[in-house]
Formats: sequence, C-alpha cells, structure tokens
Amino acid sequence: MRCKTLTLLSLAAAALVFTGCDGGKAQMTTGETNVLGLYKNVQESYAPTSPNSFTINSDELYTRKNFSGDKTTLLWGLITIEDY
Repeated sequence: MRCKTLTLLSLAAAALVFTGCDGGKAQMTTGETNVLGLYKNVQESYAPTSPNSFTINSDELYTRKNFSGDKTTLLWGLITIEDY
C-alpha cells in the first residue's frame, strides 16, 4: 500500500514538473536574447513600442547616421531603448 502511494506521489510530482514542456520545439527568433524578461534584446525589430513603456530613442542620446533597428527592453518592458 505504501509503495503504491509513493509511486502515485512521484508520478504526480513528475507531471507537475514537466507540465508545459514542448520537447524543445519552441525557439526564439534569430537575433533575440531574453533573460527572464529582465533584459530582452531583439535585433532589427522596428516594432512599435507599448504606450505603457518609458521609451528612450538612441538619437536622443547621441547623433549617428546608421541605425541598427535593435530594441532593448528592461524590467518586462517598463523601459525600452530603441535604436531606430
């Protein structure tokens, strides 16, 4: 009886641990870096920024002629640095 209970608890714990796994099929796009949402960098993004974000454009910081189009977000999108 005790062995069955232990086996069932082990299976339930394993099911909780592996719930949501896709077997390694999900991948980020090329040129994307994400560290738990604290830091995210997308190369050649040119995507619009959320109105709930504090946005900094690189042309406001210094002048340059060749923009990369990279977008860096910090703290789950609270701060966005755009290079376009």
